[in-house]
Amino acid sequence: MTFSRHLCLAMLLVFLAGSAVTQAQYRGGQPASQSTMRSGAVAASPLAPPPSVLHPAPSRWWIGPQAGANLNSHDGDFVTDFCECAFEDGSGTGLAIGIEAGHFLSNSIAVALKLVYNDLRADYSYQLLQDGLLPDNTVVEDVLFERQNTVVLGYLMIHPVIQLHPIGGFYLFGGPAIGFNMSATQDYTLLVVDERFAFDVGDPESREVLKDSGDLPGANGIRADLRFGAGYNLRLSRSILFAPEISYGYPLTNISDDDNWSASAIHVIGVFKFEL
Repeated sequence: MTFSRHLCLAMLLVFLAGSAVTQAQYRGGQPASQSTMRSGAVAASPLAPPPSVLHPAPSRWWIGPQAGANLNSHDGDFVTDFCECAFEDGSGTGLAIGIEAGHFLSNSIAVALKLVYNDLRADYSYQLLQDGLLPDNTVVEDVLFERQNTVVLGYLMIHPVIQLHPIGGFYLFGGPAIGFNMSATQDYTLLVVDERFAFDVGDPESREVLKDSGDLPGANGIRADLRFGAGYNLRLSRSILFAPEISYGYPLTNISDDDNWSASAIHVIGVFKFEL
């Protein structure tokens, strides 16, 4: 083989070897040999997005609306102005609606502030026998009536909570709440339920013979309670969560100064959380 052919073959081998080293450096991002490291040469590595793009850090803040229902239970009693009859141990269902903002202090602890309007309404009814007066002024003894009392109580509540996130999206929360009275009214209705008589006074469909309403006397303007419960964060999108919550509100204050009457509630709430 001539010298020119030997030279061409040597150049071809050198070219192929250089290409193999370059490909190895590009694919692995590592130096081709220890000698290259000793000589101070820096191996080229492919361009890649920073880790924060592939795995973004979770948001630490959220804000969003909440809405649900209050399952109310009233303990104690008060005497109504209309009939001087007792309202005892009523119950009912009211609306809860508001907004929440929160912040993660760590992966397992967060704080939140809820601003919620709570309707703590309740109903109480009972039947009794009393004399009835017919349109011709005839008195009928032992007529069966039903008394229906409805109390509407509305509070704007400020509720700071601490949340504990032990596992996954599940969390526990609790904290005090203070509320300002927005409405305190009562409705009273007297019905004839005695089937012995054809109803010919008042409203023939509802069988009402008396109806009245007014403000609750002596209602307190401030309410305080302790609330604790549990929730679960369900991810709807990259930055939106939905959290169903259930909690119990234990009353620390009475509804009225003159009575031992208080209201507790089980709160069933859904919170939409928009991560910031």
